[in-house]
Amino acid sequence: MKIIQTKGIIKNKELKVIVPQEVSNGEVDVIIVAKDEPDEFERRHQLMIEKGYDTPEKVVELIRQIKLEMLKEKGRS
Repeated sequence: MKIIQTKGIIKNKELKVIVPQEVSNGEVDVIIVAKDEPDEFERRHQLMIEKGYDTPEKVVELIRQIKLEMLKEKGRS
């Protein structure tokens, strides 16, 4: 296995990269690291803030409410 780090350009949902000549033709695995794009955790975090869960205390209270609802559904409350 050979790991090569290079930069590429994404345009119209297509990725274009230039690789060194010593790399053979064939299928490769591609991992994209987009520094300016939020990951799934950051998206969820922003959504929680938008919904008003902007402090740790509010998040803990939300978790407590969800747990109580789950217990009610199981008939344990």
